[in-house]
Amino acid sequence: MSAQTLIGRVLAAAVLLFAVPAYSAVIMLPGNTVNFFYDDNQPGMAAYGTLTAVNDSIFATPTGFRAESADGINDMFSALGTVIVVLKSGYKFESVTVAQQGDYQLDGVGAAVTSSAILDVSDTAVPTTTVSTALGSTSDFTIQGSLTSWSSDATVDLSTAMWNGVGSIDLTLDSMLDASTLNQGELAFIQNKLVGSGLMTVVTVPLPLPAGLWLFVSGFVMLFSSCRRRK
Repeated sequence: MSAQTLIGRVLAAAVLLFAVPAYSAVIMLPGNTVNFFYDDNQPGMAAYGTLTAVNDSIFATPTGFRAESADGINDMFSALGTVIVVLKSGYKFESVTVAQQGDYQLDGVGAAVTSSAILDVSDTAVPTTTVSTALGSTSDFTIQGSLTSWSSDATVDLSTAMWNGVGSIDLTLDSMLDASTLNQGELAFIQNKLVGSGLMTVVTVPLPLPAGLWLFVSGFVMLFSSCRRRK
């Protein structure tokens, strides 16, 4: 199958998958060994802001992805978005890593924040081939007073047999922030500042040459070496 045919099929699948109005747009962002596709009218995509591709990573820097609680009034913010990743010719998937970064602030013994996210990776053509994993956080969200950084990440191994021959994957991230307080005068705040939600990095490796081609090349090299010795 040619690269043009595969891209055409993925674009058609994306339109059907998202089932959005006619005025929506499927956007392509080119990478080094993959191309990224997403529909900018997905219900949760606006929260992530404009997506940008650099090499084989896609990311965004949202400004409104936040939850804030004061005086016992709690708040939650969540967003879900899907990006389709299509391999370029001559490569196969190796892994995908998703990371989130942001900051939080707690003022008061009853103030608390949490960040949770689930990454689903599935075969675009066969959605039942899928892996779900939670993003693990490096922060325990307990520091009081000052603005404190937090991050979370997850990696999915795509080099196993179940992903053999897969040329396109869907990356779906469901990310949620929660802020709560118990008492008057308390404040809890958390925001996500680097999102795809976060940074999505796709690692690929070149496809191995077929065994028959290796034999042909080896035989050619041996024949060439023999001819040089005879001369």
